[in-house]
This record gives sequence, structure tokens and C-alpha cells, in this order.
Amino acid sequence: MNSPDNNDRVEQQEIDASAKWPVLVFFSQALAWLVIGGALQLIAAIQLHTPDFLANCEWFTYGRVTAAAQNVLVYGWGFNAGLGVALWLMARLSAAALRHGGWLIVACKAWNIAVGLGMLAILMGGTTSYELLEMPRWITFMLLGAYALMGVWAITTFSVRNTENVFASQWYIFGAMFWFPWLYAVAQTMLFSAPTGGVVQAIVNVWYVNGIYGLWFIPLALAAIYYFLPKITGKPIHDYYLAKLAFWWLVLTTAFAGGSRLIGGPVPAWVATLGTVANFMLVVAVVMVLKSLLGTLRGNTAALKHSMTLKFILVSILGFTVASILNFALSVRGFAMTTQFTLIPELRDWVILYACFSTAMFGAVYFVVPRLLGVAWQSNGLIKAHYYTAATGMLVVAVALGYGGWQQGHLLNATTASFGEINTALKPWLMFRSVGLMILLTGHLAFVINCLWTLGVALIGTGAPAVFRNPPAIAGAVGEGGHS
Repeated sequence: MNSPDNNDRVEQQEIDASAKWPVLVFFSQALAWLVIGGALQLIAAIQLHTPDFLANCEWFTYGRVTAAAQNVLVYGWGFNAGLGVALWLMARLSAAALRHGGWLIVACKAWNIAVGLGMLAILMGGTTSYELLEMPRWITFMLLGAYALMGVWAITTFSVRNTENVFASQWYIFGAMFWFPWLYAVAQTMLFSAPTGGVVQAIVNVWYVNGIYGLWFIPLALAAIYYFLPKITGKPIHDYYLAKLAFWWLVLTTAFAGGSRLIGGPVPAWVATLGTVANFMLVVAVVMVLKSLLGTLRGNTAALKHSMTLKFILVSILGFTVASILNFALSVRGFAMTTQFTLIPELRDWVILYACFSTAMFGAVYFVVPRLLGVAWQSNGLIKAHYYTAATGMLVVAVALGYGGWQQGHLLNATTASFGEINTALKPWLMFRSVGLMILLTGHLAFVINCLWTLGVALIGTGAPAVFRNPPAIAGAVGEGGHS
């Protein structure tokens, strides 16, 4: 009874008990925003090929609903899911209980009230013209205050860790926790509190947008991947020494890469050039990350049959690869001149948010929830439905945005094509995208139903206990999830 394995299991149960309700609250808020954001995104997509859809409702005009959808998916779904997974991972890897969970729940509720008010303000027309900063200024202080209360818990947990090693997942979580308030505070100051003039505003906005995708969503996705991949396969991270180098390389290059979004724009040429060079250098970090991850997965594909988490993690790695390729391609001036005002830049950001980040969070939820509730998932059918609808929907949306955007770019650069002809050519691909988003929304509903069903069974105490397959033990620092 006093064996190391039993002691580790007791320690894990104590950590999970401390994180149970805070993490579940984050997940519940994330799921609500995922469905709301997906519905708003679908409405906006339908309006592009069917302009009279909800045309008589001013709250749901295209300009308002598309901004509301993007903000809900980023700050609602993205931040709640990311923080929930990050807090659980930090507690597990630090071998330390999550403290003062009640205050963490209060901060989470405050954050989501602010997001809800921001969404309503956007739909009512009280918005700004800056991407991902459309919420009114008075929301800013509520978001920063709530985030400060949430982020400090991850830092506190790390500071009282009971382990000697610091893992790659912790680097990415710790970095993301600091990068967001820095990005958000600087952008709010330079665009609203003490606004800069002229083209500097555009530079600040793209710097912020690029930072959110590159320094928040991608790091948290990689944190989950670096933990769950060795945890499930039972194999240490391949070439783990590359993880630290890749981390710093990714951080430094991404911080300067935003200017590539302004290639050909009315800004100083060095801004776009600096962004292009940074994105070219970013390829080195991507190669190092993929070398480690794919090396870990090599020879362990059999684990895919038994783990839905690993399947989603594999999709996330694929999404990270595709997003990196698109990011590099959009930094090449010749390619950017053809595609920068098309659907393809939207595809790049969507792949980061959904195919890379969201799928990693789906995989994490499927792993974490049974350990928090102590019961197994209630429907394997709904799990499979979620996975296959997610995979199908992502493929449909990617093809629609990619091929449609490429055709759109060539037509925009053709002097003989009118805007009417471009819209006619683009309409089938916009409809195809709407079909893909509808498939994704169906999968999200299956995901939510399964989560609520499992939670309900756990609360009334009638569910079968969860049974966990433990992979072979992993030694030391090279195994992210080896002893947690």
C-alpha cells in the first residue's frame, strides 16, 4: 500500500480534488461560448452568400455578428479552455495542489460576465474598428482585472512546486500567462488611452493580433501536446533538448513577425520586411518542434486506437504544421500580393484557433474530465461523432477557404474581372464553408451533451468508475507526463 505507484496515485487524486471545481467551471464556460461563437460564426458565413439572411435584424448585420463571433471564440471559448487546461497541467506538473479555488471561480465568472457584456455591446453597435479589440473600452478594465486574478494562480502554483524539474509545458504556460496582459495592455494604451497617429495604429493592431495567435494560442496548444503525447504513448519526448531552444526561438521570432501582415500596405517598408524575416526565422523553431513531436510519435501509432485524446493531439500537430506553412507562404511577397486580401489570411488564423488550439483542448478535456469526476464518459458514440464531425468540418472549411481564396486572389489581380464576377465565382466556396461550419457546430453540440451527461451522472453518483490505462513509466525530465 505504500509503494511509489500508490503514493503517486494518492498525490494525483489530491491535486485533482483541489482543481476539480475551478477547472470544471472554466470548461463549462468554454463550452457555452463554443456553441454561441460557433452559431454566430455560422450566421456570419451564411450572410456572405445569402445577404438577406437576418437582414431585418440590426443586431445580426454582418459587420456586428462577425466581430462578435470572433471575440466570443477568442476570449470566451479560447481563454476559458486554455486557462482550465493550463491550471490543471501546472498543478500536475508542479505536484502541487491548486490553492484558493473559490477565488479562482469568482475571477472566472467576472471574466465571462465581461465577455458577455462585450458581445452584447458589439451586437448593439458599440464597437471599435480594430480586430480583436472591438469590445468597448470600459470592458478593458474588467478583463484585465479578472485575468490578473486568474493568471496569478498558475504562477502561484508554479512557485510552490514540489518538483525539481521545469518541463516544456510549464515554459509555454508560464509564457502565455505573461504575454497576454502585456499585449493587451500595450495595445489598449497605444490605440485608445494614449492613441498614436497614422499608420502606427495599424502596426500596433497587427502586432496584437499576431501576438494573440502566436503567443497565446500556439503556446497553450504546444503545452498540451508536450504533456499528453508522452503521457499517453509512454515514450519520452524525442530530442527533448530541442524543446528549450525551440521555445525561446519561437518567442523571439513571433514577437517581431506581425509586420508581415502589412506587406504592400502604407507603412514603412522595414516594418513588413522585419516581419517577413522573423517569419522566415520562425521556420527553424517549427522544424525543431515537429522533429521532437513526430519523433516521439514514431512507432507508437498503435496508441491511437485506444485514446481519443491522442487522436485530437495528432490533429493539433497537423494543424500546427499547416498553420506554419500558411504563415510562411503569406510572408513571401509574391504569394502575399496575390492572397493578402482574400480568404487565405482568414484561413491561417482559423487553422491556428481551431485546427491547432481547439483540437488540443478537446483532447485535453477528454483526458482531464474523467479524472476530475471519477466516472467514465457516458457515450462513446458521442465522442466518435465529435471527432469525425470535427475532422470532416475542418477539411471542408479548409478546402473552401483555401481554394476559394486562391481563386479570389487571381480574379482580384485580373484587370478584366468585375467585383460581381468575383462574387459569383466565390459564392459556391462560401456556401461550402457554411456547410463545414454547420458540421463543426453539430460536433460541438455532441461534445457539450456528452459533457453535461457525464457531469450529471457524476453528481448523482450512478456512473461507472473511470478506468485509466497507465503507460510504462517514463524517467525524469524527458518524460513530460511521466510521473503526473
